[in-house]
Amino acid sequence: MVDNIPIESINEPEHEMGFHNKAQEVTKTKTSNGKSKPQIDVKELREYAALKYALKTIETVVDEMKNSVNAVALEAFLLAARSESIQGVDGDTTASLQLRKRTSRSALSDFEKETLDDLNIATEKSADSKVYINAKYADDDELADKVEEALKGIVPDDFLLSTGEKFVTTSDSLRQAMEIKDMKDRRTVVEMVSTQAARCKFGGSHAEMITILDGVLKS
Repeated sequence: MVDNIPIESINEPEHEMGFHNKAQEVTKTKTSNGKSKPQIDVKELREYAALKYALKTIETVVDEMKNSVNAVALEAFLLAARSESIQGVDGDTTASLQLRKRTSRSALSDFEKETLDDLNIATEKSADSKVYINAKYADDDELADKVEEALKGIVPDDFLLSTGEKFVTTSDSLRQAMEIKDMKDRRTVVEMVSTQAARCKFGGSHAEMITILDGVLKS
């Protein structure tokens, strides 16, 4: 059964006509260059387009506000030289502002690694460092046969490639960054070894939320 319709009837002409009738109502309209372009009526397309545009607009504003909130929170963390969460307040709305260790999935760049080493900030080798087979040999059956018989001394020098050593932050990196005396260096390193989050709780009403959204979409 599909939507209470027997499977054997899915391909019956009346079902096809009911399901595809809108798509079959093709009209033509002239484009700006004078060529004809087929058109079909699509139910809820207008609402879909409006909501998609609204989401894009909202996401842009959210990103801007996120940067603003994070900047204020980071300043507080740096001045207090602590990474424990703090509470942000704006009228009836609160947020748990958090400064977390940079994820181990985010490898440090060579510049970041060098900077952290110079300041004696802990790092560790990533477990994701891998050795892999060069893709250009993946379909070489003859070479594969040679490898099967004896790997050493037969395969090309670049048959095995390495991603190289990758380094990530440790559980001590953020604590050590907060202990840096020079505020400029502290800021630089904290931004390297951390990521921020804000767990918000909106205290207003649904109507107030709609008013805020309306203001965003009109801006």
